[in-house]
Amino acid sequence: MLNRYRAAFSSPGALEFSAAGFLARITLAIYPIAIVLIISGRTHSYGYAGVVSGSYVVGGAFGNPGAAVLVDKLGQHRVLPWFLIAHLLSTGTFGALITVHAPLWTLLPPAVLMGVTMLNVGALIRARWSYIWPGDGPERSTGYSVESTLDEVVFVLGPLVATVLALHTHPLVTLGLALLVISAGTVWLAALRSTEPPVRPRAAGERHDFALRYRGMPLITWSMVFMGAVFGSAEVTMVAFCGQHGHRASAGWVVASFAGGSAVSALFYGGRHWHSSLLRRFVVSAVLFGVMPFLYFAATSIPVLALCAGVIGLGIAPTLIGAFGLVDQIVPANSLTEGLTWIGTGLSVGYGLGAAVVGGIADRHGARFAFSLPVGCALASAVFALLLAARLRTAVPGGSSVVRVS
Repeated sequence: MLNRYRAAFSSPGALEFSAAGFLARITLAIYPIAIVLIISGRTHSYGYAGVVSGSYVVGGAFGNPGAAVLVDKLGQHRVLPWFLIAHLLSTGTFGALITVHAPLWTLLPPAVLMGVTMLNVGALIRARWSYIWPGDGPERSTGYSVESTLDEVVFVLGPLVATVLALHTHPLVTLGLALLVISAGTVWLAALRSTEPPVRPRAAGERHDFALRYRGMPLITWSMVFMGAVFGSAEVTMVAFCGQHGHRASAGWVVASFAGGSAVSALFYGGRHWHSSLLRRFVVSAVLFGVMPFLYFAATSIPVLALCAGVIGLGIAPTLIGAFGLVDQIVPANSLTEGLTWIGTGLSVGYGLGAAVVGGIADRHGARFAFSLPVGCALASAVFALLLAARLRTAVPGGSSVVRVS
């Protein structure tokens, strides 16, 4: 297992851009739960807290594809600094409105802009892995597994940090830390030019070929939408479950256990040599993840909920790694950042909608009933994965052909 990871990082600059990307996306895991805790602590309502958190995530969902097109067209080093400046301004506005106890509706526009200006760093890093390890070799697959592991480490650390700070300090402390780490990671990543995928100049009159025009991309995106809805609805419901059991401070480590299970499976996945096709592995993982959330109904206490969340989390990383790998096979290099970003966009749209809807359900009917939403969304995600398999089976039976939608 270790030899596969050593081989992946043997390319010069791999360790540096992976570390910079890890630092830049810690903020992704701080914002959602911090917003829920800050707003629910002020209003005593998980419904509105979910709406504000969902607005931030949906803002990212709509902003990321356009940002990815700019990255493919101009290069990472030119786009990253401008988006960082815009993100600093929008987050500063959000924090100022909270500080002066502005009307709650005024928080929605800056929350949306926070999401719009938050680049999908995971897609940028995976595009670099694809650039330094071209082809369909094991090094690139292991690199993707590394990033999925780091994604989950981020979503273990982020909720823990956000919970402690949001409950025991001023909201500006939480937001300030988030801005500090994203600024450091973004500046570092923009400076790493040697591993940045080069921009392919387009001929005069050549139009941009949008990633969603390639066969299978819409179905992958829909599967990710419902998978993201599982994340958003489950996270808010777990926070509500802890609050309704009198232990709001436990929300951080309960949510972290969800990501912890995924981190374990990502390490295992990246260290193995797989003989089955990428498409088959993706479908199997998606179907398993589709039934795992039924375990939420077994939660009778906070420790049991954390255990169930950890087991459910085991299905996340293999599904996401498979999705990113399929996009890499389907979409050509000159649109790869955009293609990879649609994974994050689907997850963000689903997360935002799931978080926005489930808070009201938890308020009216209790957290246990609210777990019905992530269960249903997980099943829907599995259905779209099966539809994708039927769509791609003749086009990419395990190979690397790029297939256009006719």
